[in-house]
Amino acid sequence: MGTRWVLISAATAVLMVGGVSATAMGPPVKTGTETAREKDCRATANSLPSSNNHIYLYTEENCDKAHGAKDDSGEDRDHGDAEGQIQKWDNKAESLINHSDATVEFYTRPGWSDKGDRFCVRPGHYVTKLKMYGDGKDEAGNWNNSISSHREVKPDKCKRFFGWLVK
Repeated sequence: MGTRWVLISAATAVLMVGGVSATAMGPPVKTGTETAREKDCRATANSLPSSNNHIYLYTEENCDKAHGAKDDSGEDRDHGDAEGQIQKWDNKAESLINHSDATVEFYTRPGWSDKGDRFCVRPGHYVTKLKMYGDGKDEAGNWNNSISSHREVKPDKCKRFFGWLVK
């Protein structure tokens, strides 16, 4: 088992040890006399039915606890309104899973606005910690708790991609 670096996005490299992403595993947690790993996005994604075609948004990092919102419609113009599948859930995501068969673009503003920032997640990919992608500048530095809308897009329309492949 060797160690190698794998480029995930232009701004992020992930250390791989024996084929397992070191960032995909949660920190050790004491459970009685044994140590176990916290639930992570990979384990959560793998526990979903294969026929399920949703995106899932979580208020916790590592897709921990139950999802706060999910959508299988392919788009939602405003996570903060009372319409669509994601309702009154603006700016709450800390992690996410794209369990759909489409590339999905997420936006910091409602209405898929290009006035804010955006990123794409490929089909079958997840993002464990949205905050790790920020650069500290305005909206682009604050991906955690900043998602306001999403929609399916063609991959060639994406400005940037985040996430790890579920296997």
